[in-house]
Amino acid sequence: MARRLVHRGGSVLAALTIVVGGAMLGAGGAGAAPTGSAGLGSSEVPCDGCVDEGFRDTQSRGDIAVHYEGPGRAVVGQEVTFTAEFGARYLGPGSIPDVAVATVTHRAPDGFEFTRAEVTSYDWTPGRYPITVLDSSAAVDPVRGDVTVAAPAGGWAIPEVVINNAPDPTRFVSGKVFVKLRYTATEPIRDGASGLTFTGTGVPASEGWVAKGTTQVTEAEAEAPQPGGFGSSGS
Repeated sequence: MARRLVHRGGSVLAALTIVVGGAMLGAGGAGAAPTGSAGLGSSEVPCDGCVDEGFRDTQSRGDIAVHYEGPGRAVVGQEVTFTAEFGARYLGPGSIPDVAVATVTHRAPDGFEFTRAEVTSYDWTPGRYPITVLDSSAAVDPVRGDVTVAAPAGGWAIPEVVINNAPDPTRFVSGKVFVKLRYTATEPIRDGASGLTFTGTGVPASEGWVAKGTTQVTEAEAEAPQPGGFGSSGS
């Protein structure tokens, strides 16, 4: 998979390759669920579906950093999104590390039902250039309910952006890979804990969740009766 984007005076000279046709994850009897896509050219923000006061947690393992965010509040029946944003840790001048994400395992709070996952990548300026839809598969653990989203062989390569604006020195910037997990809130919960962990190039094993968050779910408010509705005596 191509991982390098070259910019010269603000124009894209090379684009990421779209990967299609991967196999479903076959993890230990877990039920498979299809994944979706955000579509090419989408300007969707990373935490679409989230409400105000969302949580954010940034952590790193090896040469990969993850920014995890999601809704701080939701109501029963609402579809929300938990998002993991991956980038290469910048270690100094020169090219960024050649790294890829292989799997992402997510545990949603109790009372959330998984609906679908989407994996995309784009360069360092969100919304400025077309989004690349990446092939993926998802499996739900029938006992714990954890969702594991998996990449095809070789993983989702984190793109490198090379910026050549002569006479300025050439700069190397990490692109991003986004894994969006969609859920529907099914019951109220006061402090619903969630977390994720991931595997990839040079990522050491984690003994717990790499990044965490908390979401509160409340019942939807009943709509107030409208004047002149059923049972009204009229004018």
